[in-house]
Amino acid sequence: MAEKIAVIGAGISGLTAARGLVDAGHRVTIFEKSGGTGGRLSTRRTDFGSFDHGAQYVTAKSTLFQDHLERWTNEGAVDQWRPNGKTGAHKWYVGRPGMSSLVKPMTNGLEIRKRTRICEISRHKDQITCGDETGATESFTRVIVSIPSPQALDLLGAVDPVFNRLSEVTYLPCWTAMFAFQEPIESLPDYYRGEHNQSVSWFARNTSKPDRSGFETFLVQAGGNWSEDHLEDPKEDILLEMKKELEAKAGAPLTPDYSAIHRWRYALVTKALGQDYLASSDARIFAIGDGLLGGRVEAAFESARGLLDHLQNEVL
Repeated sequence: MAEKIAVIGAGISGLTAARGLVDAGHRVTIFEKSGGTGGRLSTRRTDFGSFDHGAQYVTAKSTLFQDHLERWTNEGAVDQWRPNGKTGAHKWYVGRPGMSSLVKPMTNGLEIRKRTRICEISRHKDQITCGDETGATESFTRVIVSIPSPQALDLLGAVDPVFNRLSEVTYLPCWTAMFAFQEPIESLPDYYRGEHNQSVSWFARNTSKPDRSGFETFLVQAGGNWSEDHLEDPKEDILLEMKKELEAKAGAPLTPDYSAIHRWRYALVTKALGQDYLASSDARIFAIGDGLLGGRVEAAFESARGLLDHLQNEVL
């Protein structure tokens, strides 16, 4: 029997869950507070080129996720990134023409209500009611929450005591800077990886990825520990500090034609629950995502797949 199910959050775990449920014949509505899909698989598009300002690439350890990446590659939504200097056996996959494109194959035919923030979840007999910030409400037979664990706890902590375990999940933040230049910056490598206590712990030449065009663009990320120490600093101070550090690595002053800064408050899971999902006592409300299983994109995907297996075999 088809059910009416809400999914809150259009990151990879939420979309994976929704895709599986719709394919099984259920009615699914996805609520997403932002204007796009993919969560931290995100791309910012500007007149100076695009920036993958969230996850930089994904890897696959499981056969299932590898198969999905290969299928999406065949569909043209994904390609391998082969930056100069890359080492290691794992392939680095990126969306094309941006990281947000990686999830596009899953969105076909899905009902996604963007710019809709769910701020309240409550039970009414055999229905679960979701209310948004405008006061509008809608009822469902089941609800799946796929957002960072602290935000999920705010929604679910009063609904069922089991969700208080979400307080055990910890994250580090990440300040992310974006720079565009008219001319190539040949003194910088395609990517750099540093430490969590540095103002620049990673940078990537975004234009070294497949199907990126426009100006020479660099995506620069501060380390998690450094970002935490400077979480509430003014954005302009953070941008200046990260630019200075990039200049130090380039060995010359840099004059970007475009620069911007973004703060990810919940960027890197440092402690996950180590299980696929949490379920309410009546198996009608669920929490999934990288905070449940681990910090990698693949872990968020596997969290949703674990819930789908449970729903198919034991509930629906």
